[in-house]
Amino acid sequence: MSLAKEENLVLCDATLVGGAIEISGDQLKMIVDATADAGFRGVSLWAFHHLAAVGGGATSQEVRAWHEDRGLSVPIVESLIGWETGDPATIEEQCGPTFEVASYYGAKKVAGVVMATEIDFDAATRGLAELARMGHERGLDVCIEWLPWSGLPDLRSAWRLIQAADAENLGLVIDGWHWLRQPGGPDEETLRSIPGERIHCVQMDDTTATASGDDPMMESMTNRLLPGEGEVDWPALLGILEEIGADPIWAPEVFNVALLEEGPVSMARRIRDATRKVLGL
Repeated sequence: MSLAKEENLVLCDATLVGGAIEISGDQLKMIVDATADAGFRGVSLWAFHHLAAVGGGATSQEVRAWHEDRGLSVPIVESLIGWETGDPATIEEQCGPTFEVASYYGAKKVAGVVMATEIDFDAATRGLAELARMGHERGLDVCIEWLPWSGLPDLRSAWRLIQAADAENLGLVIDGWHWLRQPGGPDEETLRSIPGERIHCVQMDDTTATASGDDPMMESMTNRLLPGEGEVDWPALLGILEEIGADPIWAPEVFNVALLEEGPVSMARRIRDATRKVLGL
């Protein structure tokens, strides 16, 4: 029996435009249709994309209808940024629109990252606590993702920050690439110590243990591998998630230039097939 539920498998369809932020309404509709045509039931939506389409002349109702008409749910919205400063005005300006998009689509969770290479832990704690408050007001969970090249580089530091912010609606995003490439490698001990309900989302993708270049962020955005085609020990990771009782959203996020050249429908189908194989669906 698979740990994952079919209805919890959604695509981060930003991969179908190579992670571009400023896209047109036509481009957004294209990747929405490709996601549905590939058999996904939902998307992990980049709020930037909704806002860009609306800024380009579409109405919010039209953009949401593109998803609803194809039977696509939006259980999670990305991405909260700038909050690690702890500054309320910055957080409202940079994160407020993402929360509003999530509420508009009826999402359950909002994901965030730290883009800065260094952070002040106390300021980041205040910032994360503010995100938790903003999410709670809207009935939303907030989950954060560590990035190995950032000031929040690993599972241990991300979990420590969540504990310090001390809010029940805070949780984690586990990304396969970041799981393998975090400093020190996969941290099974820390993961086993985390209550399963705090694992809100697992982003499915793969990589090699050894870097292919000097710029990990660029590699992560252009050369991720399909789940199961790299060196992530998925049976071990999935086993721990099952052991701790996790029931996350499964959101494959395979940024890969070669796959992108195949076209959005082919890319989405290959991502779905590889993800389903790893998850045993």
